[in-house]
Amino acid sequence: MRKLLGGLAVVALLAGVWSTPAAAQIHGNPTYAAMPGTGVTIYGDWAMGLNDDAKWYNDADELKAPMYGGGRIALGLPKFGVWAGAGGFPLGISGASAKVGFGGGAGFHVLSGPEQPLTVSIQGGVGYYKYETEKNLIVPFGALLAFNVPTTGVGVTPWIYPRGEWYSYDESTLGIDESKVGFGVSGGLMITLPMGFGFDVTLDWKSIKFGEGDLGETWSPMTLGAGLHYKFNVPSLGQ
Repeated sequence: MRKLLGGLAVVALLAGVWSTPAAAQIHGNPTYAAMPGTGVTIYGDWAMGLNDDAKWYNDADELKAPMYGGGRIALGLPKFGVWAGAGGFPLGISGASAKVGFGGGAGFHVLSGPEQPLTVSIQGGVGYYKYETEKNLIVPFGALLAFNVPTTGVGVTPWIYPRGEWYSYDESTLGIDESKVGFGVSGGLMITLPMGFGFDVTLDWKSIKFGEGDLGETWSPMTLGAGLHYKFNVPSLGQ
């Protein structure tokens, strides 16, 4: 966790250890919210780190962009949404074995409805990832703003999710156990065709300071996500 540990990174290097940067709610994937709308939606996700803080060192000590691959399933009700997912990370980094991360979230739609141009939703979630002796736990919490663009048949939903994040990092071999609160924002565009198929693109950024005083370091990764989804309309769930 070279970018993450700040002043503690010296200890890691002396121990001959290189390890992971932390990531979003599902490790390596952007932080998603429970989107408005009723039905069941299945997502296939892909993501990649964009800046140095989101990259990994490979076995040749080169800084490379790791990739993520996974999926989510979401249930939408008129005033409430919930989702869960899992995926492998890091992919495409020589010398690193991909591990599976897990995550989920829920949202209560304070302002919503088919005629509303804007959905406002209170959101929260949790994600967990373990790589070798490192354990990462993240709890995002914030407000989703999702815009309903008037179209005929096609669902077009731009959205933004500003949030706070409680993050815990535990590296047992180095004796590091640190918890911090930071902030972040994710946003994107979700398009769903009348037959239920769709695609989405997302950009995620966060900022968390690890370490104390002059030894501290602010870690600000940026991640690009994209994927496909299919939505099953379930009339019995309501409108």
